[in-house]
Amino acid sequence: MQARPILILCAFALLALSNCKPSVGSSCDKGEARCLDAKRELVCQAGSFIESPCNGPGGCRATENGTSCDFSGNKAGDPCSADDEGAAICKTKDSMLACHGGLYALVPCRGASGCVNAEGRALCDTSIAEPLDICGDENLKACSVDHSQVLICKQHAMQRFYLCRGADGCASSAGKLNCDTSIAKQGDACDKKLEGQAFSCTPDHSQILVCKGGAFVLDESCKSGQKCSLVGSSTKCRKPGN
Repeated sequence: MQARPILILCAFALLALSNCKPSVGSSCDKGEARCLDAKRELVCQAGSFIESPCNGPGGCRATENGTSCDFSGNKAGDPCSADDEGAAICKTKDSMLACHGGLYALVPCRGASGCVNAEGRALCDTSIAEPLDICGDENLKACSVDHSQVLICKQHAMQRFYLCRGADGCASSAGKLNCDTSIAKQGDACDKKLEGQAFSCTPDHSQILVCKGGAFVLDESCKSGQKCSLVGSSTKCRKPGN
């Protein structure tokens, strides 16, 4: 006669255990993940589990360090946790697959070093870019493919920033970007950090422009017989040949 209550308790215990199994929408802590099966994982996003694919050869598996999801075989547009923003792996020698805004996206690595997997991280050379290329680091700058301008990362996309009309154009070396703005037109955008410090000649060399308020404006008109030119590190109006 004592067995029945025990059986009832056991039934409630089994029911409770089944209800504790996490699923899409279950509450979770940031960084928490579970394998749904060999090719899918539950990963935490803003306090709730979402489903994300693990289509790489390693699939989804439990390890000593937690859940491991090989997303190397995932496609652009597959879901990922927005909490894992920036998680990436090299897809090809010149592109990486990265989590941006809750979706995997293919990010071009147009720089000379391309994409390299090193110490568990994807190192993507984004020193060269095209407008609308996906990017992850807000305000990151790059030279355009034709070296005519500087691009900047805004809201996960590369946008035109300012032109490099000088003979040397835009160049990136050892992580440093250089833009030749020795030639500019009135109204051309300029880096506000160079306010009052960057001077340029107009294309016809008749005027000197200065960077003010994020754009090149007139600083001086050259007198008759003079031309705007770069003398050392200074931009001056002078007679040709002097």
